[in-house]
Amino acid sequence: MNSRFVQKIAWISVLLGVVACAPAPLLTMQTPAEIDTSQIQTVAVGRFEVGRVYVVRRAEREGIWEAHEIFFSPEQQDAIARTVRARVVNLLTATPYFRVVFTEEFERLENDAALQELISVQGYTTADVDAVISGKIWLEAERIDGLDLSKEDLEYFNPPRAYRSYGGYREDPGLNLNVQQVVWWPYKSVRGTLGLEIKLTQLTPGRVVASTFATRSYAQRIGGKPASVLDQLTAGLQAGPQLAAGDSGLVLPSLDQLVAELSVSIAARFVKRVSLSERRVPVPLAPGSNATAQLLIEVGAYQLAIEQLQQATANAPDPNDLYNLGVCFEALGDYGLALTSYREAWEKDRENVLFAQGIGRVERIRRELPQLRRQTRSREES
Repeated sequence: MNSRFVQKIAWISVLLGVVACAPAPLLTMQTPAEIDTSQIQTVAVGRFEVGRVYVVRRAEREGIWEAHEIFFSPEQQDAIARTVRARVVNLLTATPYFRVVFTEEFERLENDAALQELISVQGYTTADVDAVISGKIWLEAERIDGLDLSKEDLEYFNPPRAYRSYGGYREDPGLNLNVQQVVWWPYKSVRGTLGLEIKLTQLTPGRVVASTFATRSYAQRIGGKPASVLDQLTAGLQAGPQLAAGDSGLVLPSLDQLVAELSVSIAARFVKRVSLSERRVPVPLAPGSNATAQLLIEVGAYQLAIEQLQQATANAPDPNDLYNLGVCFEALGDYGLALTSYREAWEKDRENVLFAQGIGRVERIRRELPQLRRQTRSREES
């Protein structure tokens, strides 16, 4: 009897694991640009100039701190500018909303003032360009190689005892000794701040359509004095037996990595303001009674799933099947029928958060749909 019970529990666990690992369908969500850029179709990549680069390395040697500033040549500063520009352009071209071109005429300009002067006098010769994207970079970074000092208490204890000797018994007073030892804990750290200004300038008329300036900071430290002995024990247990003493998988990022990651964070917000964006969003399914329809949805056969679910919900509709039917309509872009199905499911089970999320998701899409259509129509007419 016990073995049969264990087998049943094992089969139930396997089935629950299969259901939990079922892939959620990925729906494409489009978000309109926050700023009206429907008149801009071709964007030229201008110069990203470097305002200031200050990188210093600090190290402690025998209790004395030494600081050494790392100087960057014009070629190295241009490499930093190209890294930032590449991240901005990659995000801008992720959605085919703008046609991005590289022209020598705008790239060789020294700074933003030269760009504004060129636009004001209409001195450019490049044709079929509506706007220019440019930027300016400020970078400060600091690398530290130092030591943490701590006093660790070491206790030596030997209990008193009596022992037999010539002439009788003698007592050994034992030993109770406390020793303080100074321990050095080496560490390395890096911290930096990137300031990035990005501009999108329309050539005709000569005006700045969008501009942003933001800063991002980063800090990481490896090594150093542990917070407590308990933290050392926890870290050792998490690392497992494969970790040798002194090994660490933590590596400080290079300066190029630091600049790239911080610039992507700023550029993503700017691109969202000026360009239509797309993203793939996983939409969870409800555990409906029609397993065939759920399988069809998971593989992207939405039309066949609709036929299955419409037959299943014709007489005695299950709210989970109604919700899954709404997912099919949403995936095909029929937001009116999707909203109707979500509402019918929610009316039958008003405490189901999944059904309410479907309603809110479609209502947001329908609010943004007029603006989205205006922006995409300008591209289709061209």
